[in-house]
Amino acid sequence: MTTKDYPSLWGSGTTKTFKIPIEHLDFKYIEKCSDVKHLEKILCVLRSGEEGCYPELTEFCEKHLQALAPESRALRKDKPAATAASFTAEEWEKIDDDIKSWVSEIKKEEDKMHFHETETFPAMKDNLPPVRGSKSCLHVGKEKCSKRPTKKKTPRDYAEWDKFDVEKECLKIDEDYKEKTVIDKSHLSKIETRIDTAGLTEKEKDFLAIHEKEKGNEAFNSGDYEEAVMYYTRSISALPTVVAYNNRAQAEIKLQNWNSAFQDCEKVLELEPGNIKALLRRATTYKHQNKLQEAIEDLSKVLDVEPDNELAKKTLSEVERDLKNSEAVSKTQTKGKRMVIQEIENSEDEEGKDSGRKHEDGGGDKTAGLKSQGNELFRSGQFAEAAGKYSAAIALLEPAGSEIADDLSILYSNRAACYLKEGNCSGCIQDCNRALELHPFSMKPLLRRAMAYETLEQYGKAYVDYKTVLQIDCGLQLANDSVNRLSRILMELDGPNWREKLSPIPAVPASVPLQAWHPATEMISKQAGDSSSHHQQDITDEKTFKALKEEGNQCVNDKNYKDALRKYSECLKINNKECAIYTNRALCYLKLCQFEEAKQDCDQALQLDDGNVKACYRRALAHKGLKNYQKSLNDLNKVLLLDSSITEAKMELEEVTRLLNLKDKTASFNKEKERRKIEIQEVNEGNEEEPGRPTGEVSTGCLASEKGDKSSGSPEDPEKLPIAKPNNAYEFGQIINALSTRKDKEACAHLLAITAPKDLPMLLSNKLEGDTFLLLIQSLKNNLIEKDPSLVYQHLLYLSKAERFKMMLTLISKGQEELIEQLFKDLSDTPNNHFTLEDIQALKRQYEL
Repeated sequence: MTTKDYPSLWGSGTTKTFKIPIEHLDFKYIEKCSDVKHLEKILCVLRSGEEGCYPELTEFCEKHLQALAPESRALRKDKPAATAASFTAEEWEKIDDDIKSWVSEIKKEEDKMHFHETETFPAMKDNLPPVRGSKSCLHVGKEKCSKRPTKKKTPRDYAEWDKFDVEKECLKIDEDYKEKTVIDKSHLSKIETRIDTAGLTEKEKDFLAIHEKEKGNEAFNSGDYEEAVMYYTRSISALPTVVAYNNRAQAEIKLQNWNSAFQDCEKVLELEPGNIKALLRRATTYKHQNKLQEAIEDLSKVLDVEPDNELAKKTLSEVERDLKNSEAVSKTQTKGKRMVIQEIENSEDEEGKDSGRKHEDGGGDKTAGLKSQGNELFRSGQFAEAAGKYSAAIALLEPAGSEIADDLSILYSNRAACYLKEGNCSGCIQDCNRALELHPFSMKPLLRRAMAYETLEQYGKAYVDYKTVLQIDCGLQLANDSVNRLSRILMELDGPNWREKLSPIPAVPASVPLQAWHPATEMISKQAGDSSSHHQQDITDEKTFKALKEEGNQCVNDKNYKDALRKYSECLKINNKECAIYTNRALCYLKLCQFEEAKQDCDQALQLDDGNVKACYRRALAHKGLKNYQKSLNDLNKVLLLDSSITEAKMELEEVTRLLNLKDKTASFNKEKERRKIEIQEVNEGNEEEPGRPTGEVSTGCLASEKGDKSSGSPEDPEKLPIAKPNNAYEFGQIINALSTRKDKEACAHLLAITAPKDLPMLLSNKLEGDTFLLLIQSLKNNLIEKDPSLVYQHLLYLSKAERFKMMLTLISKGQEELIEQLFKDLSDTPNNHFTLEDIQALKRQYEL
């Protein structure tokens, strides 16, 4: 008889494990059932106790299954471990004697090994080996470690964790690591390089060799290659093996002892011809001894055996390249080592510029020769000699002064490059200063001086130089990367107002030729004409645009916002596709409390770049000035979604949220005597704005005094808040706080729909509050229960596992409790294959219903 004989029983509930109908757990059914597999499943369910404990029914099922299938695995039971009572007296006595004899043999072996160790290391009888990296030895049994007094720490508030900077703490760890003293190697002299193996068996020698080799491996992995060599030598003295020779060769390679490594590889190949590791390591020694042909032969042997060996392929390509280079050098009879140097300086170009110049003093040929020699020495890596040649050329040209300013500027710049390579940053800065005196706004001296300042940790001066370079060539990647890097450093060192501590950034005049320019997408001139006249017109417009923008930026720095408005407006007549101009002009409007105009400029900027953080932030301030607090809140949330590190946006979010919740906003604005000042970012001095934090000052006093305000505290129809899948608890908290403020159940339901239920406890973290809890329940009940009951059940299940859940249950009101009960009732009335009524009842108990 099978379960198919009772199709009507399948609709009355099933067990969780095997989906067996509850009605099958019955004496009559089991007695009639002849399906062995089905009976085994029933027996497993009865033994598990998930449906209750029924000893008689379980025993009856076992007997029936025994009758049908005596060899069934379900009837097998674990045999308990044997004890002394399981054996007879004679058997137990024999077992006990065997154990005692085994213990005594092991003790003898240990005593014997201990005797050899004490004979080998008599000086270390009382002391343990020295700790790697220290000068002291640990004394055994002599002194007891004194307990260090621990400083009692008071418990910290949860809010302090929000201020914890992980990157800063990691940087402290790195700095502590760098400050460690150099590892002391004096203890190596105490280690004997040979082990006396006289009288030892082969088994004992093998044991000692392996033991010493493992010590060498530990030292090698710790970076103590000298110590590793000594332990490998001890291992070889006990018993020479291929592995020990190979390992010692690798340690010698790390120490650049090429001859010793070569000899060890030879030993390996004598013991085991064709050993791959030995061939690879011998090829490495050949390469560094400039025996390139022999290295190629060894690497070819390796690739014949292992064609896919990546290390051999890479090394072979390097050796072949070196061989070609050496052949080329020998042909041209060029002495010295070949070096590939990536330098900003293009000495050939500079040399070409003045190769045809002749000076009145008749020293032009000699100066050009010295400069050419300096360039060649610089390319070969001989920086000190190159600096000497440049100094000699400077001494010849210096009397002429300003007459040959360009030539002198190039020589000073070249000598600065030599000083920078040698680490003489002060000399580099002095030469760059002199080069810039002779030829202002020359890009290469500016770059070299910036690098020297950065090396000397004068980050503010380096930032100014890099920003000046970007005015000359806005597309120079090196300068852009450096500006971004230094911005972060200066923010950490000087705080949010770090820009105020900088020296003024000089404005590069329009006469300085641009080295990179991306013209506007729209043509300004629409008049017919030949291509050359159009090109000339574009260049003129570009220069005018840049000059006007720089003048506007300078006006902002001087707090002359009205003139800055005019400059930016003229810029837009030339190119109305520049997003930075709109955001800059919006800043000026905010300063002048013209919020409607600021909002319009931000709208234009967001049409060009919908992800522009500054435009979104400044539009939020404009909405706040217009008292459209809900729209301001939406924009601030979008800013934090784009960049969660902007502290000014977080402060504004708190302020706008508070204003939104006030009952009488107008009265509260008029009563406030002192207003907090909000920081927005000043216009950047460069060509483009950095996507950083806005600074500057907008007094909210002008918000209160604004006339013609038509919004009497009631916000306009709120815009839909963009909901994206949160990646961490912070992003989830930002979104859920905004939704809780707006009481937007539909948007909250969308957030839950795109969030995996199992991630809910992690995303909520310890921030589950009453308002959030109620919003989640309402969203599940009103917006999700009809669409996806299974998702609602999963969210309720994982919500019960969140921190502070039990606390929330103690704080909910009676009405909220009735709402949760209604949600569970709706869930019970909705048929679903993913959960049962028993599951819902169990979950209700979690919610204390």
